[in-house]
Amino acid sequence: MTKTPRRPRRLCAAALALTAAVFVGEGGAAQDAAPGSGHDSRQPIEITADTLEVLQADKVAVFRGKVDAVQGDMLLRADTLVVHYREAEAEAENLRVARIDAEGNVFVSSPRETAQGRRGVYDVDAARIDLTGGVVLTRGDNVIEGDSLRMDLDSGRSRVVGAGAGSGGRVHGLFVPRDAGGTDE
Repeated sequence: MTKTPRRPRRLCAAALALTAAVFVGEGGAAQDAAPGSGHDSRQPIEITADTLEVLQADKVAVFRGKVDAVQGDMLLRADTLVVHYREAEAEAENLRVARIDAEGNVFVSSPRETAQGRRGVYDVDAARIDLTGGVVLTRGDNVIEGDSLRMDLDSGRSRVVGAGAGSGGRVHGLFVPRDAGGTDE
């Protein structure tokens, strides 16, 4: 009698464990949200996509096709998301998402602003999002364009760098003043 390989069972277990990690809070490493930012990177991350491929040995899950990752009131959308996770430190803990790499038509939105670019990295532990390639940051009617953007989710601070900043690249901004009787959003 020939033994049946256990690989499909292991892959299924890995996919279920990853799903638990995505839907259950990662805990621990991230700090509380800053008063101005309103984002808590310790919240659960819910991901939907057309396909999911788990590479257990690499501790990676690849989501492809119309991918949406939602954490609290923040949305990260892209053609492909590569989720890097690590094993739980204790038996009772879930897997932890450490980083999410986004590729193709990357879009990030929160209640106060949106950002887009060709590529992005969400460092969950550092509560930071970096976007590159034709970056556009929008807040209300104000628009800033550049080649890269770093968003610190704890402090709410963003930094945009122009294309080829080392060789004189520039950032372009359009700032629309409020009407005299207008109010802030």
